[in-house]
Amino acid sequence: MAKGEIVIREGLCKGCALCVDFCSRGCIEMGSKLSAKGSLTAQFAHPDKCNGCGICGWMCPDFAIDVYKYVEAKRPQPTR
Repeated sequence: MAKGEIVIREGLCKGCALCVDFCSRGCIEMGSKLSAKGSLTAQFAHPDKCNGCGICGWMCPDFAIDVYKYVEAKRPQPTR
């Protein structure tokens, strides 16, 4: 099963919330922290739900989101 992680660069986030709207798993929420521009920034609120699909990064008009996807490696079965 794939797991994901995102990094939101607060200095680039303008608080448009497109990432929140398009995240089908509800991993991102608008936070209470203000950016230098005076808008609320998005936060990665539920990392346990993220599968690294990348839609949030694609939808961000300011390229403020970096997406990382991790796939669990399968152990090879011993041959006999």
